[in-house]
Amino acid sequence: MNEVEISGLLDAHDALVAAGVEGTLSFDEFVMAYGGFPGGYGLEEDAAAETRAILPMFRKRIAFHRLVAGVLLGFRSVPESPMPDNAEEFMQKAIILRLRQFVARYPDFKAESPVVRDLLSENVGR
Repeated sequence: MNEVEISGLLDAHDALVAAGVEGTLSFDEFVMAYGGFPGGYGLEEDAAAETRAILPMFRKRIAFHRLVAGVLLGFRSVPESPMPDNAEEFMQKAIILRLRQFVARYPDFKAESPVVRDLLSENVGR
């Protein structure tokens, strides 16, 4: 993978996070579209040599998406037994809140939207 392809993948997944945080996508749509990113996309240490050479340029952005993936993995690993509707809704809101915190803490997050801009401006100087 080259620099443009990696940047494109990150940009696309930044936009998905922004849409999930804004509520433009439903929680289920967001989780389905985000998938297991960044795992399985060749952005790990076992990537091809030419990809490994450029991964340090994207270190912070990939770290952001690893955090997002970790939060979503926790949601996906919930037991198959049905949860009461209000518990599932609570979990979804808690995950979105956590994602908003990540967006506010990571200035390298690239997606532009009014909600994301507001979250980033609240974090200036921290």
